[in-house]
Amino acid sequence: KRVHLIAEVARLFHTEKKLVHFSFVGDVEDIIPKSIQSYCTLYGNIKDENLLNEIYNKSDILLLTSAYEGLPVVVMDMMARGKVVISTAVDGIPDYITHKENGLLITEIKEELIVKQAQELINLILGDQGLKKELGRKSYSFAKAHFSGELFCNSYRELLIN
Repeated sequence: KRVHLIAEVARLFHTEKKLVHFSFVGDVEDIIPKSIQSYCTLYGNIKDENLLNEIYNKSDILLLTSAYEGLPVVVMDMMARGKVVISTAVDGIPDYITHKENGLLITEIKEELIVKQAQELINLILGDQGLKKELGRKSYSFAKAHFSGELFCNSYRELLIN
């Protein structure tokens, strides 16, 4: 998942004294340097669905820096909440996220350039609340059209019938 890249993005924003807060969900305490942990929130592994929903609802952006990925549930979840997804353009991700249409894609390959591009894309969202709202709206619409329970049930039914 290359969480260390997100930690580096957080460090850059902190160094620039920009008011951006990074929250990490999952077992990342050993990956993120202690110096960065002092200005980020590390939730660890969350089993309480209400707490996870609260964290997701308070978030504006999901930043994903994976080297390879199919379609993580968290991407579908955040899109369904109308959040902006910024992700590396790897494997299946570009099948669901179209750059500047319903999310933002990091196209760089080298880690240091991924960090730089992630920072630029977050700054783009910070500087344009209209873009943030539009991407969120289109993200939600895409999720509703492609990930809804009704769509899943209909597709599953059709698979069983045929």
